[in-house]
Amino acid sequence: MKGRILLVSSSFEDETRILTHADMFYPLGLGYLHSYLEHCDYNVQTLFLNGYPFKDCYERTIQTIDEYKPNMIGFQVITNNRVSTYRLIESIHEKYPDIHIVLGGIHSTLMYQQLLERYPFLTVVIGEGEITFSELAEKLINNNTNLENVDGIAFHNNGVIKTKDRELIENLDILPFPKHEAFFDQNRRIGSIITARGCPFKCSFCCLDNVSKRRIRYRSVDNVVDEIEYLHKKFPKMRDICIHDDTFFMDNQRAIKICEEIIRRKIKLNFSCSGRIKPISKELIAALEKAGFTRVLLGLESGSSRVLRQTHKGITKEDAINAIKLFSNSCLNVQLFMITGLPGEDINTVKETCQFIQKLQKIRYIRLGGFPILWVYPGTEIYEKAKAAGMIDDNYWLTDKPVPFYTAENTIEELNHFNDIIAKNIDMQRIFTLSGFLAQITLFPYIIKYIYLRKTKKLRR
Repeated sequence: MKGRILLVSSSFEDETRILTHADMFYPLGLGYLHSYLEHCDYNVQTLFLNGYPFKDCYERTIQTIDEYKPNMIGFQVITNNRVSTYRLIESIHEKYPDIHIVLGGIHSTLMYQQLLERYPFLTVVIGEGEITFSELAEKLINNNTNLENVDGIAFHNNGVIKTKDRELIENLDILPFPKHEAFFDQNRRIGSIITARGCPFKCSFCCLDNVSKRRIRYRSVDNVVDEIEYLHKKFPKMRDICIHDDTFFMDNQRAIKICEEIIRRKIKLNFSCSGRIKPISKELIAALEKAGFTRVLLGLESGSSRVLRQTHKGITKEDAINAIKLFSNSCLNVQLFMITGLPGEDINTVKETCQFIQKLQKIRYIRLGGFPILWVYPGTEIYEKAKAAGMIDDNYWLTDKPVPFYTAENTIEELNHFNDIIAKNIDMQRIFTLSGFLAQITLFPYIIKYIYLRKTKKLRR
């Protein structure tokens, strides 16, 4: 073995942390990095601690360092776990000054300048990490500090130095499957995969384009289904697989071919996926049903035409109507992603959203239970709007404050009020209140049909 590498994804901030449970979503990016480093003959351990309170996360990390004695530690930094990462790297650098510490992940990619100015002992991997991290490990573990010829990194040497951009990995099939077992225990029932990387769109609230360059790169159909088959055999208690692509439906024919290959191999699992409102075809829906898909999550975000335009979703209300019509007689459980407080949101757009969702629910009843308020993340158009409004600046990300809500146009009290209005009009749980009963009374025939279909298992869970 070339050396020992510890990979860590640390605690989420209290405001967004979901307590650890057997089937919580796990970071596939870290899983890919783990397996690729093992492929390059490194000994690797991974700590997935997003759901742990920081005290437990800290103790677990230090205990692992003492027992495992890594040469190098890599932290996956996303904006929601940046504060716990700061505390860990400060302590680790003080206690174990000879261990090389590397940061990766979307937050590090976007904010490497300020991170290196604050912590000049770090090295930052920018963008996709598999090849870059392995080349960097070869240098650091052998105490070679000549890093200028490693593409896709930044480091501090009398100032911040950023090397040449790393080219995106074109053939994703060259990557070994993620190290799923790093996140599985005997009770896990749900696995996760991605079949492609990237998205061609640039939604105002999303920062993915900073890494993917608005391009999609697809794994081959055989490679995807090989991984599904591997998971099915490796973890016999697993019953469900979630496909976490940003754009699984972008190529309908490819998605259909994946379904057909699942059917051909007689893989009996439940599948769920997220996708865009368009393109969707009746042929795709039929293939999803036959392959064992149970749930489809579609990104709508708002029922206001003005808000959709300002968000650059590339969809219209008519697209949403057409999509829900296609699912109207399907056994698939359809859910919508919604966001409250996007740019342009006001009481009128909230009312428009309520009216539009009710219109969709009368085509095919869709149960919605959550309407998260828009968060501000670096690397997004929303962040630039927030900075222009004087709400925030780059120094915010070096504080211990949580990821903020977008309050450049509405106060948090107004946003909570908007949420309450939306819930009253479209959340089934609210029909047990007088205001919700009255707001949703025209939906009752559709709610009753929905409950009947669920009870008789004609609608998948």
